[in-house]
Amino acid sequence: MLTNYQKAAQGLIQGKVLFNAPLKRYTSMKVGGPVDALLFPTDVDELRRLVHQAREKSIPLLILGKGTNLIVKDQGVRGWAISLTRGLRRIRRDGEQVEAEAGTLLQRLVQFSARRNLTGFEPFTGIPGTVGGGLTMNAGAWGSELKDLTLSVTLMDRDGKIVEKPRSKLQFSYRGLVLPRGSIVLKAQFQLKRGDGEEIRERIKSYSERRRKTQPLDHPSAGSIFKNPENTRAGKVIDETGLKGFRIGQAMISERHGNFIINLGKATAKEILQLMEWVEKNVYEKKGISLEREVKVVGE
Repeated sequence: MLTNYQKAAQGLIQGKVLFNAPLKRYTSMKVGGPVDALLFPTDVDELRRLVHQAREKSIPLLILGKGTNLIVKDQGVRGWAISLTRGLRRIRRDGEQVEAEAGTLLQRLVQFSARRNLTGFEPFTGIPGTVGGGLTMNAGAWGSELKDLTLSVTLMDRDGKIVEKPRSKLQFSYRGLVLPRGSIVLKAQFQLKRGDGEEIRERIKSYSERRRKTQPLDHPSAGSIFKNPENTRAGKVIDETGLKGFRIGQAMISERHGNFIINLGKATAKEILQLMEWVEKNVYEKKGISLEREVKVVGE
């Protein structure tokens, strides 16, 4: 029998709609229970239709990119999850400026720019998220952040109205972007520079190799679990407390990088959250540092 949330999703869009979809299939950590309805709008009009319906019927919304900086609890999520990865993924170029829709994979954007001898995105090589998710958390690596390249971000507000905000009106922070409540990132414009194609490809190769050497890419993870404290790195602090390799059930602190928790195969969200709490407790007791979580935790 369909729930009210599921009935409300029927026939709304041409895009795919899944009921009781296990979100562990749609998150990089590979944990999480089902969502009432997972919807894949094909364009902005279908997304607006979903936003209007959700507001009219008080349906909770979760906007889902590639599910990289996300941990979904074992009982799942009530309401709707909306994925933009099948509808909003176009890239356009105008000289040294590139416009990318929210569902575009960051890796596709890296390669798109490199093929056109445009430099700027190389440090984001290997980051598995989308443009929308990357902007929302101001994704960064090797000293670069998405805000450094951003010219403007186009949003849909909770009424379905589309607004373009220039960089000067955007409140970026370390691993964050303050957005009006209920807003959804639709696309962004980025300022790049012309560069030497061979040098750009070499930098991409170098960043890729560094990531393979320093991060546990052979197991599911959510990327960096904690934000870097001031004047130090979270991975270094966790390593100094002797926690590398510590595990609870099938969740383990990576032996390669202390700020990664990996899923050894059958971890539950509960095990991962318990391990996060254990790290927070130990780091505070031994180092006097309160770690702030970078990952978002949702669900019941």
